[in-house]
Amino acid sequence: MIPESSAVGTLITAEEEVRREHELRHLRETVTALRSRLEEVQANQEAAVQQAVAAAQEELRQLRDTAQALRAELQAAVTEREQALQAAQATGREEAKQLQATIAAMRSELEAAMARGQADLDAAERRHLDEVRQLRDAIAALRTELERSHGR
Repeated sequence: MIPESSAVGTLITAEEEVRREHELRHLRETVTALRSRLEEVQANQEAAVQQAVAAAQEELRQLRDTAQALRAELQAAVTEREQALQAAQATGREEAKQLQATIAAMRSELEAAMARGQADLDAAERRHLDEVRQLRDAIAALRTELERSHGR
């Protein structure tokens, strides 16, 4: 026979063992549920991080594309400005060349006109001097004839 106190102790121990096993099972279920929840949260966080990284990479790609497009646009503007400047310089040089040719032609024409004018002036002066000489000769001849006719 089992002593009564021992049977009660064994009974309490068996009940306690069942309660402990139940509590242990409950704790294991809780740990499993918490582990699953933790894994879910970690997976969600990892997905959010990957999504944020992907979004940042996409933004970075867009910024690089924009920077490249702006660089290309700037280079095109610089090239266009340089071409316009070169064209303006070429036009300026051509215009200066034409003006210099016009100046040379006008200078030549002016010099020729001045030479003709000087030649005309020299010819007029010669004609004037010839006329004066002819008039003096005529005066002298008339004076001589007058003196002869008046007997001097």
